[in-house]
Amino acid sequence: MQPHPDLCTKAGAFASYRKKGKWTNAAKQAGLSKADGERLNIAAQGHYTACCDTWSSLLQASASRVLAALIEETRPILERFRAHKRASAQLDFDDLIFAARDLLRDHDDVRRALGQRFAHVLVDEFQDTDPLQTEIFWRLCGEPTAGETDWTQFRVRPGALFLVGDPKQAIYRFRGADVGAYVQARDAFRAQDPGSLLPICTNFRSCASILTFVNERFEAVLSADGQPGFTALDPFHDDPRDGSCVAALDIAVADEDGKASAEQQRDAEAEAVAEMCARLIGSHRIADRRKGAERICQPGDIALLAPTGAELWRYEEALERRGIPVATQAGKGLFRRQEVQDLIALTRVLADWRDTLALGALLRGPLVGLTEEELLDIIWTLPRSEKEPDRIPRLDLGVDLTNIVHPLARDTIEKLQALYRRGKSTTPHELLSQAVDMMRVRPLLLARHRGQAERALANVDLYLSLSTGYAVRGLRAFAEAMTTAWTDETRAVEGRPDAQEEAVALFTMHAAKGLEWPIVIPVNTITGVMSPDSAVVDRQTDTFYCPVLGVEPDGYDDAQQAEKEELDRERIRLWYVAATRARELLVLPRLDATSARSAWIGLLDLSLAELPALDFSHLSLGEAAADAGPVNTQTRELFAAEAAAIAARQTRLTWLAPSRDESVSGVVLQEEKAGIWMGAADDQLLETTITVQGGRERGLILHKLMEEILTGEIDDAASALIERANELIQELGRLPAVDPTVGLSPEELAACVIRTLALPEIAPLRAGLLAEFPVYAAGAEDDEETATAGIADALTLTAARPSWSTGRAM
Repeated sequence: MQPHPDLCTKAGAFASYRKKGKWTNAAKQAGLSKADGERLNIAAQGHYTACCDTWSSLLQASASRVLAALIEETRPILERFRAHKRASAQLDFDDLIFAARDLLRDHDDVRRALGQRFAHVLVDEFQDTDPLQTEIFWRLCGEPTAGETDWTQFRVRPGALFLVGDPKQAIYRFRGADVGAYVQARDAFRAQDPGSLLPICTNFRSCASILTFVNERFEAVLSADGQPGFTALDPFHDDPRDGSCVAALDIAVADEDGKASAEQQRDAEAEAVAEMCARLIGSHRIADRRKGAERICQPGDIALLAPTGAELWRYEEALERRGIPVATQAGKGLFRRQEVQDLIALTRVLADWRDTLALGALLRGPLVGLTEEELLDIIWTLPRSEKEPDRIPRLDLGVDLTNIVHPLARDTIEKLQALYRRGKSTTPHELLSQAVDMMRVRPLLLARHRGQAERALANVDLYLSLSTGYAVRGLRAFAEAMTTAWTDETRAVEGRPDAQEEAVALFTMHAAKGLEWPIVIPVNTITGVMSPDSAVVDRQTDTFYCPVLGVEPDGYDDAQQAEKEELDRERIRLWYVAATRARELLVLPRLDATSARSAWIGLLDLSLAELPALDFSHLSLGEAAADAGPVNTQTRELFAAEAAAIAARQTRLTWLAPSRDESVSGVVLQEEKAGIWMGAADDQLLETTITVQGGRERGLILHKLMEEILTGEIDDAASALIERANELIQELGRLPAVDPTVGLSPEELAACVIRTLALPEIAPLRAGLLAEFPVYAAGAEDDEETATAGIADALTLTAARPSWSTGRAM
């Protein structure tokens, strides 16, 4: 049901009532005065507004009713889902929190017992908790007053609960944290005992000038309504002897009209910040508080903090172009990285030999590096179809290598063909790991990034780890998933290098909480703040709001506005966290273009115009940016000569070991080929040979029986050997057979052992035989050494030389 189109604007809202002229004309035609026409217009406008409001109220009430009914309909589903998670041991963190609260709320005996067991509870970072967690602490550490069941009225036992937190750093609302829980707890402590609040004002991280700047800029905004309050910070460390601790980095980006796009501002800021980092590294001196002395600035002493992870690849590339390593926990551009795109192309080629696009991208990309002209030449030399001579042939993994003249292309495709043939017999992770080694991905990344490839190598390892979950689904499913993630620009966190202390940190302000650096630069603050989600929860009343079929329910606007204001207040606190991460130098980029009103930089007044400009022109480019590495003077001929010299000085070692043939169906005595006998029948010798089914299992049992006889574990009587052979056959998961030609026969195995030990060469030595004796031999000839290793079934040591049995079937 919709209102009449004549009453609505194009956007769907009710149009304004503008009928004054028509009412005046109608009054004149009816013989009434102009004043009567205006009076009637006002009355009609009132009726129109009332109808519009009533219509809107009806729609909102209907939406509220539908939403309430929908929530009630979903409750059984949620209950069944919770029951399934509990039954299958898949409870998540929220489930455990609710279960703990319910346990303390519904079982007072348990609550008192746990309160006695945990007599003293210390909670750190309390500003990051939510009301549910606060309720758990109060029920565990408090006691209800007479006849009171409301947990907020519990009185905390003296000394039972110690809370530590800084409400100015409450920044995890997106995770469910609520600074209101901190304020509520603080008020409860103050009401119970005003002396129980212990303020801590000394800051042991930042120098005096940084704290003065923070106190001046944040005191007013953090003392406003809705904020938890502000306590000025006292410095523990004085300012460095020279230089400013808070400065602005001037960046020229505006055109002749004083404007610049967001992309232009980000690019200019990224270049300026990267240039500043390049000059600070290796030139600027900072204090090493651990050693009590000054030292040269290293990449790990600098942090770039961004409000969100959007567009951070610009800053990463600007730093890497100057040879500065980056350790990022902010960006989620895994599938934008070149090394990951190369691996996706490699995966697609190995998953489908017909994927010419992926093969072309791989050969054209930096892993192989063929030019477009070289690729065209390769395709041009391929043989053409006799039926379609004008059709250009396709270059795929099915190509005949003899038709490829280019040596690098032929070598690469040969490797890919070998890898493709293994694809059906191994897992995607194993195949891709082999491909990374055969294609020399890691050495190429080290060369490409001048030895500072920790980030790229971490992404390679992360990509390989993603393939472990496709052992059953296969390589093609993994290739399709990675291709979809790339084409859809899926945001995924990159791999984390192990040596982050040797790289500039690029973190979000959220991820920087609890950390510190000598030099901090907030970047990308021209990013606009995001509007609240369309679905919102009023945490005061625990009420859920969301539009229903495009109609907003009652109270939605108020809840949405309250959420927006709360998020804006939290963003101020996030700025506070970023500013207090710096120990010695806080640098704020100052662009000459005006940012949007909704940008992060516009949330508070940082007095950028009053800050001194940072001058680093006197600093030379640091080692990270200036050192391009030694010049490689090695030629192909020189490398070949050096490799030949190394090979000539090496001694080749060849290991020889007994055969490990595990064929089960083979026979011990091989059948001879049929021949034609031309003599008399009486002259032909008759041979009766019983074939016995050989194999790994038969050899294991024979060795075990022989060993146990020689060590005295079993008797050599036929009955004992048959019984023991029967047990060993079953332990191997086989069934005993009567006919030795079709299976393992205990009788035949026992007879073989008895015959072997009764041989004339073995019987006299039996008393001194040593079972399963390892033997080794070595010999050298020219530049090759041969080593032989094996295990003798039985060996005896005499004065002359050792003798052993060969384990032949007798």
